[in-house]
Amino acid sequence: MEQLKRQRKISTEDSMDINLSTKSTNIILQYRQRIKSLRITNLFAADIILSSQDNISKLTRLEALIFTNISPSYIRNLQYLINLPKLSSLTITNGYTKTEEAEFCHQIFQLPILKYCNILLGMDYTLLISSLPFATNKYSLIEHLVIKNYIPLDTLYTILSYTPHIRRLLLSYLVEPEKRQNMTFSITLSNLTYIFLKLTSFDFHHFELFAKDLFHSLQVLRLYASSEITYLDANRWQNLILSHIPNLTTFDFQYVYFLWSKKDMLSSYKNLIQKFTSLFWIERQWFFSTQYPYRKNAGNLIFFSVKPYKKLTFDCHSNSICKSMNIILPHIISPEQLTEIVIEHAPISFMELVKLLSVAVNIHRLTLDYVSIDKINPVTIQQNEIFQLVSKTNIVNNLTWKYEHSVEKVELLFALCPRLQHFALYGDCASFLIPLIKLILSKTNNNNRHLSSLCISKEIDETEETLKMVIKNDKLIDDYVVECIDNKVYLWW
Repeated sequence: MEQLKRQRKISTEDSMDINLSTKSTNIILQYRQRIKSLRITNLFAADIILSSQDNISKLTRLEALIFTNISPSYIRNLQYLINLPKLSSLTITNGYTKTEEAEFCHQIFQLPILKYCNILLGMDYTLLISSLPFATNKYSLIEHLVIKNYIPLDTLYTILSYTPHIRRLLLSYLVEPEKRQNMTFSITLSNLTYIFLKLTSFDFHHFELFAKDLFHSLQVLRLYASSEITYLDANRWQNLILSHIPNLTTFDFQYVYFLWSKKDMLSSYKNLIQKFTSLFWIERQWFFSTQYPYRKNAGNLIFFSVKPYKKLTFDCHSNSICKSMNIILPHIISPEQLTEIVIEHAPISFMELVKLLSVAVNIHRLTLDYVSIDKINPVTIQQNEIFQLVSKTNIVNNLTWKYEHSVEKVELLFALCPRLQHFALYGDCASFLIPLIKLILSKTNNNNRHLSSLCISKEIDETEETLKMVIKNDKLIDDYVVECIDNKVYLWW
């Protein structure tokens, strides 16, 4: 009967979200010819699909494949995806530093009907530098390309030479070219109408050259820049748009001036901003606003578009904002629309986190640098009415916490987010690793019943062995896998 239920589920849904276990492995192999969409979110689960050419070639109906963790050792096996006649969407995040970019890109461009490609090789700050030559006679059908690595302009040009049909390009971090000589891009990307860019250490001169090469057909430009003051030159923008981006209808622009970098230039920035109110900008209904530093010599100046375009990501740059995020957030966006929150470089108190989750009720993924409990008794926190309500209703299933951990705080986070499936702890956990593992794998703790994977930093050589020893000696779990990659220890059960 149970086997029949599983068969019905496969045949009706035709899509799977995989965590590794003996049962799920058998199910995948048995029904792989029926699967249309496959999402593998665990490092070890990739072995089910990528371990052999035979396993891959049997996925004949597969249209969309998502790997959110893939070991570099499997990159070469991606060549077998070429045998999948319907694979049109591919998302790969490998999370590790040892990846041969040229080989990876070569495998991707060989896929015969791939239209959507989303990649992150290593961490987001990993520089993507490919030794691929410019394309000459073999091209990809990719229309939608997302690159989340830091990528130099010259590497981007090489990659785009393989994608003449591209329509949408999203780059998380575009940086200046590795090779400083003048570059030109001779291929006309006539279908490229949408670009999202975050620029890092990228001067406006290089941006102008980039725009002149690629923006001929562009209709939508979403641009995030910082530091380089020339990005606030309204006249240069006007000339660039009129001459080289004539079809632009949506200009979503955000510029951040970090006050600590050049403190004597704030008045100059204000004068430049005033020029974005000329007839050119008004006629196109491109309007802007400015968020000034919250006090002298502190905070940042942010210049941004106010036209109500639909935004997918919001960046805030004030340490003080965490103290009242539940009040500020509804004035920026409907909190119900948010699915991920990342709080970096600033501490957040536990009760402020509780209040934040009380308004952002659809958060699935949460990343925190520092969490404090402000010397409040943890029992008192859990007795708080808002805490109890949020604990019952929030749907956070993926939590990453980077610094200043303690068993006490972890226990509180589990009580607040009892639907966690994946938990990652970075930084030094060595001093309390044993009680931490016992807490996380406790069979009597009802707050961790959905948890199935853990990632912790390998701060000392004994981390992996200590983890295995605690599990074995205390008989915490029976069916599990432990592996160390890139100084991180992964546990899956």
